[in-house]
Amino acid sequence: MDLKKKLIIIIGLCLILSVGSIVIITKIFDKTEEQLLQKCRIEALIGAKVMNTFMELMVHTNLLTIDQINDTNYVPIPGTKPQKYNTKYDAVFDKYIQKFEDEFLNDEDVVFSILIDKNGYVPTHNSKYSRPEGKDHNQNLFYSRSKRNFADKPEIKQVLQYRGPGTVKYLYERDTGESMWDIGAPVEFRNNHWGAFLVGISLHRIDIMKNQMVIITVTIMIIILSFTLLVILAVIPQKYLVPQAKTKGGDDSDITPDAG
Repeated sequence: MDLKKKLIIIIGLCLILSVGSIVIITKIFDKTEEQLLQKCRIEALIGAKVMNTFMELMVHTNLLTIDQINDTNYVPIPGTKPQKYNTKYDAVFDKYIQKFEDEFLNDEDVVFSILIDKNGYVPTHNSKYSRPEGKDHNQNLFYSRSKRNFADKPEIKQVLQYRGPGTVKYLYERDTGESMWDIGAPVEFRNNHWGAFLVGISLHRIDIMKNQMVIITVTIMIIILSFTLLVILAVIPQKYLVPQAKTKGGDDSDITPDAG
């Protein structure tokens, strides 16, 4: 086999290895991302089911009536900005469901997990985001988010319109400047659509996975190219690699010293 054919085969194998490596790495990371999202879909479904159970128990134990749980007469809380509201049931929800909502925050991928009614009202946010409102507006946006209405967010509206058996996912642009996946599962109460259970998923870990994918891909490409170069150098004859010495007036070995 001549040198040209050898080089074509080596370069071809290099390209095949490179493309194959990229495809395999991409599939691995896509599967990892999908597993992360699937885990959070299950969390949203569990949350929705448990919220329904809590409501039924509150009625059964006379903590609240059906009409109180379905209350949509939102009473503005004076001096709050953004505006916050009370309902006939929010104080009871604060006492009984917040601890359950907080359990989801033990998952490092979850930014928030909340019950939201069909009109976009959040009666009880996670304790992390339910601090009393202070004078610092930015701090309030981050940490005083309970009892607000988020119906002005298109992503929230789309989640609340969903009536299917599973979950929906939308990219959520939070008013704090954060971007995250918003996964929602419908919440039913007495055969009526009450709202949804939302799980906010951090994009930070997904970004880390993507960065790792780039680093691994580049590293493998360097290894493949380095190996290919070594193979090429091994098959190319030395005469093409080492410059030949040039002499003037013939070969010096034919010249004999002058004895005279």
